[in-house]
Order: sequence, then structure tokens, then C-alpha cells
Amino acid sequence: MDIESFCTYMKDEMTGWKAKSYDLVRNMEKMSMGPDEKRAASIAEMGAIIERVEQILKKLETECPANWDSEKAELDNMICDIKETWREASAASPDDFD
Repeated sequence: MDIESFCTYMKDEMTGWKAKSYDLVRNMEKMSMGPDEKRAASIAEMGAIIERVEQILKKLETECPANWDSEKAELDNMICDIKETWREASAASPDDFD
């Protein structure tokens, strides 16, 4: 996969995760008790990972390095981290996580 295709794919992936996170935050704001600490921490962690992914993608798009294997590996790991964080948070309250 070339760098342009990869960046496009990752942007689409991040758009999906940002939408899921945003929807979850909105649902949590509607809860009478508010979010518990674990869910709030999970959402904050996902937000930080998404932000870092977007920084790396911007760098790849502007610099377009010939060898971007390390960035690709880091991004792939971050996607795994987001998915794991989502699974952990959803275990506490499955109805809030679609």
C-alpha cells in the first residue's frame, strides 16, 4: 500500500472512531449520574490516541518520506490501542457502546 492510500484509509478510520467517541460522550452527558471515572478515562485516552494519529498522518502527508515503515507500525499499534480501550470501557457499560 502506498503512503497516500494508507493516509486516506487511516483518515477514514479515525473519522469513524471520532464519531463513535463523540456519540458516546453525548450519551454520557445525558446520564443523570454522569460518566464513571473508568469510562471518562477511556474516552480521554481514545481522544489522545486519535489526536496523535492525526498528527502523524499530517506529517506523512506533508513530508511524504520514502520510508515510512516506523510511522505505519506506530499507527497500526494505535488503532489496536483504540480498539482495546473501547472494549475495556464497553465491558463496564455495554448498552452505552454500540
